[in-house]
Amino acid sequence: MQNSDVKSKNEHSGYLTLVSWITGMGSLLFGYNTAVVNGALGFMAKPSQLGLSPWAQGVVSSGLTLGAAFGAVFGGPISDKIGRKKMLIWLGVIFTIFGVGCGLAPNTGTLITFRFILGLAVGAASGTVPVYLAEIAPAARRGRMVSMNQFLIVFGQFLVFGINALLGNLFGSNAGIWRVMVSLASIPGIALWIGMYAMPESPRWLTSKNKFAEALKVLYRIRSKAQAELELEEIKANNKKEEEEQEQAASFRDFKQNWIIQICITGGMLGVIQQFAGINSIMYYGSQVLVNAGFGSNAALIANVANGVFSCIGAIVGMYTVDKLGRKKLELTGLIFCGIALVTVGLIKTYAGTASWTPYAIMIIILVYIVIDQGTLGPVTWLLNSEIFPNRYRGLGTGITIFTLWIANFFVGLLFPPLMAAIGLANVFYIFAACCLLGAWFVVVRVPETKGVNLEDIESFFRSRYDKNYTGESKI
Repeated sequence: MQNSDVKSKNEHSGYLTLVSWITGMGSLLFGYNTAVVNGALGFMAKPSQLGLSPWAQGVVSSGLTLGAAFGAVFGGPISDKIGRKKMLIWLGVIFTIFGVGCGLAPNTGTLITFRFILGLAVGAASGTVPVYLAEIAPAARRGRMVSMNQFLIVFGQFLVFGINALLGNLFGSNAGIWRVMVSLASIPGIALWIGMYAMPESPRWLTSKNKFAEALKVLYRIRSKAQAELELEEIKANNKKEEEEQEQAASFRDFKQNWIIQICITGGMLGVIQQFAGINSIMYYGSQVLVNAGFGSNAALIANVANGVFSCIGAIVGMYTVDKLGRKKLELTGLIFCGIALVTVGLIKTYAGTASWTPYAIMIIILVYIVIDQGTLGPVTWLLNSEIFPNRYRGLGTGITIFTLWIANFFVGLLFPPLMAAIGLANVFYIFAACCLLGAWFVVVRVPETKGVNLEDIESFFRSRYDKNYTGESKI
């Protein structure tokens, strides 16, 4: 009997791992499509290709993140209506078709349009993948399966940096190689599209549609018989409770209350701070930054692969430290040291000029900066936004703050190339460092420490500060 239980557990574990990897193609595509311009833009900008100006480069890059802002807002409701599985299948179709479409784009306008549509898929995937994984994972594996989402995003960035370096160095004499770089995103798109047909629907979504028999069949595939039946009863009880609370569901009218507005400002500003600390100037334009620092084009493509490696290292560090150290402490530490790294790069660029050691020193400091950012600001921003909203307002509230984060991402991607061309790399990095300093001040005065704190106590922190009618006291 014990051997049978162990065998069943191993089978379920293997199947859940397969589910994680197939579903995770959506996260990998998130990373690949946002970062593919890092290495491809240099070829796109050649006169024989699209002849992109610095401003046009920013539009090509940021068009995707603008689409992602809207995809993040509308993806959730669509997923609730048609189901997580069907949503991910359609996202796989979009990633495949428009990935190839970008590679075949005859002009800049078509490329920007297709990148915007890909952005809608990226934004929808950024919400749907973690929700699907959270709903299908057993409680004991939920943290590991959901955190795989963040790892696969940065792994997708690392993957595309490696592919671009390989293609750029082997076939760089053909300026049209960028078309292959962007088209290769269709391969994981096909894996998501076809693979999701073999994946189960979320049992929680099925029960929300009163499809209890189908939900139980899914649970039998991923749990033991006893666990499946117990979990179905728990889901039914939870659904009944949610139906009773549905009459009091949050709406935009509730967001006129000052204390809720203040939570939205706090969450939105955390997203803006994360983006204006400059990480995506490196993830989107790392090759151009390294060329500006003094590397040759081919050497910059190779060196840029290290950005992806250190992003993965930072993401792993973040997964293991965010629950051990305080959120506020980790955020402040990250902002301070990111600011120091950015200023250091600026000073080297300003005063070392074209010294032989300058590009290597800048590359090393950028790698340190990446690890710090991806291990602190990256995970903490998403975690705090999931904690600061009361349960009733969490869905709508986090939708607003994620939209704000993507809009900030859009402006960083849009403005970095023309700013670097106009005022130089050093001055742009000084601006990012100033944003880190302002961000640290904001965190000190506005953000509570939420480690080990009940969600109800987090609500009382904001209500005691911003709700005149609140008579309770904050325990934070």
